[in-house]
Amino acid sequence: MLQLLLRTFLAERRPRGVPAAPAYRQALAALPLRLLQQGGADAPLLELLPELQRALDAAALSLWLPQQGGPGWRYLGAPAALEAGDCPGHGDELPLPGAVKLCAGCLSQGRYRALAGLYQEQGHSAVLQVDFARRPQLWQRDRLREMARPLAEALQAFAEERRLRRRELSAERGVLARELHDSVAQQLSYLQIRASRLQAVLEQREHAAADVMLDDLREGLRVMHRQVRELISSARLTMDGHSLRQALEASVEAFSRSNGCVFSLDNRLPAHSLPSEVELQVLQIVREALANVVRHSHARQVSIRLWPQGSGVVVAVHDDGVGLPPMPPEEGHFGLNIMRERAASIGAQLAIESSPGKGTCVRLQWGRT
Repeated sequence: MLQLLLRTFLAERRPRGVPAAPAYRQALAALPLRLLQQGGADAPLLELLPELQRALDAAALSLWLPQQGGPGWRYLGAPAALEAGDCPGHGDELPLPGAVKLCAGCLSQGRYRALAGLYQEQGHSAVLQVDFARRPQLWQRDRLREMARPLAEALQAFAEERRLRRRELSAERGVLARELHDSVAQQLSYLQIRASRLQAVLEQREHAAADVMLDDLREGLRVMHRQVRELISSARLTMDGHSLRQALEASVEAFSRSNGCVFSLDNRLPAHSLPSEVELQVLQIVREALANVVRHSHARQVSIRLWPQGSGVVVAVHDDGVGLPPMPPEEGHFGLNIMRERAASIGAQLAIESSPGKGTCVRLQWGRT
């Protein structure tokens, strides 16, 4: 027993001169939140590197991070450690994620440089490079492996978040471009033709016909103004890093504060069951349906339900309002058209069931092919 206790004591005892570890562990634990709060800025990493350097008793330390949207790396850290070109072997034999190795090329030049593989992105490895004044001891290599794991997890998670946001932004820009083409551009072309025709009528002094055309131009401008406002509102609406569940809850809460309807949300979709571009369109369709309820329905109760069905999902917004008239006027049809266009952009089916005095149900169905 005494021998066992002695071996345990010797194994746990920190070698003389080895720096204490808690500070760098705390810094690594706080890194994910700091990256999120600062939007991926380099400041949290630049502040972390000196802490890691002290914990390793290293001479210099730097990070190699894959360039976003381009080849090669960008480097963070001590200037003396940033020149990857001073050892051609670095780029040829970088360690795999989780591995630590001493650079053979640097050793041949009398330098002690350790490379810790973190993660891979777009075919490039992220690397933590550590320069030592002398050959690193066993505890230094072990500590380097230990700190590389949480650092890699934080950086990889944030890299994935950036990729998701880029895809979401790209999808939303594509939808906005299609809507600009299909609505505003067409209206402008129509108004240009009518303006040319109006000029000809005025030259012929046909005042009665001119008055009719002026009314038509005013109505076209009013519709186009409404379309532009809707598109601006849609462009501002994003998931903003939130899940569909969180975004829906926030939207329902906002509508509840602004009117007297009682809203109920029943979301039975599992997390991440929809692609990001589909989630955004579902959110916008639900918001447009709720806006129509508030503006036109005179409803008291509104229910929003989402549930899985087969390989897809169903979304239903139902109110107990006055319902749609048998033939709604064309100018009141704009919101419904926008919802249909959004549904078509993601390959979904949109159905609107309504009758006077019996409320309205907007039903969206999307399924994987």
